[in-house]
Amino acid sequence: MNRSFKEVVDFFKPNPKLTHVQQVTRLYRKSLRLVFSWSESRDIFNLKATEIRNEFNSNYKVNSAQALRLLREGNERLLNHIHPDPYISPHAPGGTSFMRNPAIPLQIVYPNGIPANVSRRRMNIDMSYIPDDQPYADKVFVD
Repeated sequence: MNRSFKEVVDFFKPNPKLTHVQQVTRLYRKSLRLVFSWSESRDIFNLKATEIRNEFNSNYKVNSAQALRLLREGNERLLNHIHPDPYISPHAPGGTSFMRNPAIPLQIVYPNGIPANVSRRRMNIDMSYIPDDQPYADKVFVD
């Protein structure tokens, strides 16, 4: 990408300036997601998540110069420990169950009529629900 194209893109779509609290919150959430990708069990994840939370809490009351340094070091540390194959929720795009095995139509499951206590919600191929007032599914990107 050349410099002039980048200038045009920056003019029409400027990057929003995040507050310090937003940056710290994003760092914390990314840290938890990274630990979740590396941990084999929920017990290990809980232990590591507690350690991360304690580390964030210990640096709660620092001055602005230290806060900027800690934020920079935290982002560098996050990049150094990135997982080569991060965990992706099964039904999210890129997940193992994404757009796989859609629900069977209720007319096939209940040929003699759908019982009153059964949910009649319809699903798109990407496992999102179709609104009741909408006769057809929205267009869905299929990769």
